[in-house]
This record gives sequence, C-alpha cells and structure tokens, in this order.
Amino acid sequence: FKDYSKWKRSTRSNPLLWATSHHKAVISSNKGETRPSPTGKSGINMAKLGSKYSNASTVVRYVCLYLLIKSRKEAIKDLEELCEQLQERNLQTARSIMDTDRSSFARANKLLIQTAQKMVSYVFSSHCTQRALNSNILFELCLQKQLDLLKAKVVEAQKELRSLKTYKDMEFPVKALQSADMERKLDRLKDMHQKEREDLNLLFKKEMVNLERRQHQREQEVLSAKHASHIPPIVKLTASQNDTIREEIHQRRKVVMEMERKNEELRKSIQELQLSRPKNIRREIFPDVFMKSDK
Repeated sequence: FKDYSKWKRSTRSNPLLWATSHHKAVISSNKGETRPSPTGKSGINMAKLGSKYSNASTVVRYVCLYLLIKSRKEAIKDLEELCEQLQERNLQTARSIMDTDRSSFARANKLLIQTAQKMVSYVFSSHCTQRALNSNILFELCLQKQLDLLKAKVVEAQKELRSLKTYKDMEFPVKALQSADMERKLDRLKDMHQKEREDLNLLFKKEMVNLERRQHQREQEVLSAKHASHIPPIVKLTASQNDTIREEIHQRRKVVMEMERKNEELRKSIQELQLSRPKNIRREIFPDVFMKSDK
C-alpha cells in the first residue's frame, strides 16, 4: 500500500467561513490608521483593533490547523485500513484467480486427454472397421469360390446321376446276376472246403493209427529178437526197415502239419469272408445309386 506519511502537509490554513469582507478590509488596512465612525462619534483606534483581530485570527488558524491535522490523521488511518482491506481482497482475488487457473488448467488437460483418447479410439475403431470390411470382402470372395466349386460339383453329380440311371437301367441287372452267381460259388467253395477238411482229417487219423500200429509191431519184433543169442540178418533188415518207416512217418507228419496249416489259413479266410460279406451285395457295390434311390 502507499506510504501516506510522505504526503506534503500544507501549513497554510483555509480562510474562515465567517470572515466577512468588512473584517478582511479592516485587517488589510494600515496599522495605526483611525477612521471616523459613520455615526459621527469619535473614531476608534485602528491599530489596537487590528492587533486584537490578528491575535484572534492566529488562534483560529492554530485551531483549524490542529483540526486539519487530526482529520488528516484519521483520514490516513482510514485509508490505511482501507488499503489493508484492499490488499487482503487482492490476495484473496489472486488466490481465487490462481485456483481458477489451476482448475481450468486441470479441466483443460483432462479434456485434452479425453480428446486424445477419443481420437485414438476413433482411429483404432476406424482401423478395426476397415480390417473387418476387408476380412468380410475376403470372406465373401472365399464363399463365392466355394459356391462356384459346389455348383461345379452339383453339375458333375447330375452327370453321374444320369450315367448311374442309365447304368441301373442297362448294366445293373447283369451285375446283379453276376453278384448272385459269385455268392453261389462262394457257398459251394465253402462246402467243398469243409468236405475236404473232413476227408483230410479222417485220412490223417487213419494214417496215424496205421503208423502207430506198425511201429508197435516193429518194436515188439526188436524186443523179441534181443532174447536170441545172436541177431539174425532178418532182424537187422527189419531194424533198417523200421528206420526207413520212421523217417517216412516223420516226412508224413511234416506233410500233415503243412496241410493243417493250409487248412487253418483257408478256415480263417472263409471266416473273414463270412464276416466281411455284406448283407446286401448290390447296395455295397453301388452305394450311390441305392442311397439316392432311397431318398
């Protein structure tokens, strides 16, 4: 605030409000001058009268000066209080302005951040939308290609259907007869194989019985020949024949085992054929025709 103590105080007092022009004229007149009274009486000594008036004016001037100084001090005090109030208000206003600036800056910064985020999200959404549009275009192209392929397959299937209808009307009866003939042949082969297997088993059993009987006879002859004092040549011949027969038996056993192995393979193949044989051979050979005809 301003320093009012440096103000220049005027020592000259203001003129009194009650001072008339007559008094001013008397004071300004020459000292010692005696003017005649307008009533005709003896005149008054103007010098004495002027000294009295000058003393009174001096006192009045001092009083006025004192009052003026007092009023100035009170005015200065009021001004100082007003300056303090103004300074406090200025500080409050400055703080309010700073708070307003700070809040405005924070709000503006927040709005800028939100705007930047919105711009980023907008750019990202635009990019995603463009990517989705491109992917949709590619997907539509792929679907169009698949549709073209399916149309081509439908055309091929229609051609095959026409050819199968022609085949069904012309060649299918012949194929059906051939299938039935193959089934009958398979049944005959099965019966023949079963009969051959039974005959082979019977032959094997007979041969085994004969071989065992011959071997037993040879063993008895050899045992009876041991009781003799010496072995005759016939016994030696018999022993050699036994060896020959034993070797023959061994060979026959190999043949029988080989035949049994083949019989087992044939039996397995027949079982596989029985298991794999479809219930409807015609439906198995021509599945497309029968499936479409069922529909």
